Amino acid sequence: MDINYLLKKEGLDEIEKLDTLHINKIAKNISEKLCDSFPELHLNQSDLFVSISRLDMYTAKMTDENASAKYVYNRNAIYFNKNLDLNDINTLAIHECIHFIQELYDNRGKLVKLGLYDLNTKVGLALNEAAVQLMASISTKNPVDSVTYYGINLNSISPEYYPLECAILNQMMYFTGTYPLYHSTLLSNDIFKNTFSSMSSKEAYLEISKRLDKLLSAETEASNLSNKISVFEGSEEKLKFLNKQLETKKQHIQRLFLSIQDLIIDKCFTKMFNDIKSFNDIREFQNSIYKFKDYVVSTSDYTFYNDFYCAIMKDVAFKRDQLIKYGEIIDINIPKENLALVPVKTTASKFGKLKQLFNAITSFIFGD
Repeated sequence: MDINYLLKKEGLDEIEKLDTLHINKIAKNISEKLCDSFPELHLNQSDLFVSISRLDMYTAKMTDENASAKYVYNRNAIYFNKNLDLNDINTLAIHECIHFIQELYDNRGKLVKLGLYDLNTKVGLALNEAAVQLMASISTKNPVDSVTYYGINLNSISPEYYPLECAILNQMMYFTGTYPLYHSTLLSNDIFKNTFSSMSSKEAYLEISKRLDKLLSAETEASNLSNKISVFEGSEEKLKFLNKQLETKKQHIQRLFLSIQDLIIDKCFTKMFNDIKSFNDIREFQNSIYKFKDYVVSTSDYTFYNDFYCAIMKDVAFKRDQLIKYGEIIDINIPKENLALVPVKTTASKFGKLKQLFNAITSFIFGD
């Protein structure tokens, strides 16, 4: 099939290849931003620069005028909007470059993972897009802004792109910390998945990932429907039908989002509660569930978090009475290092040249 036809299907036209000078400037810009923004990852800026500079880069006229860049993985190339100032790379451009860094291939050269997205199971697309957008927003120092999205009120560092998915991801990171997420997003391993699963369950992680994919799909359908309504020139009756469809879709999005939030609250805090063995554990649990209120995203009639909080605090009071009566639980088992958090290298990453990064991770987990 003609390559120009394929690129037009991607919404790209009037394509011009960038010269080496521009490519090197972009690679330098992005590698510096990523290294400065995520020092805990111990990224090697030289290796990162070399990896990005070897990427084919073009400018193009884009069907989506709001798009800044687009990475086409089967072409191993990134296309920048002709209107973009290449001396001031923005969040969306970095977003697409991170996708390039994420690529992970098996021994047969088949692309199998992009960060948190497993291409074999087709699960984790939304979670990965949120992770990439979050890292890109941090690297460009985006300010936090308030937004109402489908009747959902939230503060987001990315109010225009994947705000609901980013909100869920922030809730998950409340339990895992930021390090596992950033590491898994760039190196396409299971550290984040395993860390969150250990604090909830494997089933919970999978269900959250699947529901997020459904959420992203529903948002896309709602956006397409909204665009259709904005240019609709048919009968008033048909227009009312389309608006009713859109309202139904918005309500579905709201319910789906809140169901994911509720699942995180339920599974993570229930696991934490079940692990309570001492009075110190109780204090930590009470502090953790109380502070989570700052991460809860609400609607006008949302009550799950408050209801859950009140109910589990009664259970905490009972558990405290049991500890007073019978004493603290002493774990006589010698704790083993959690090898589940260490990625098993079974595939080849385009970013795999940064072996120093992997060594730094191992050192971080096990010590020198």
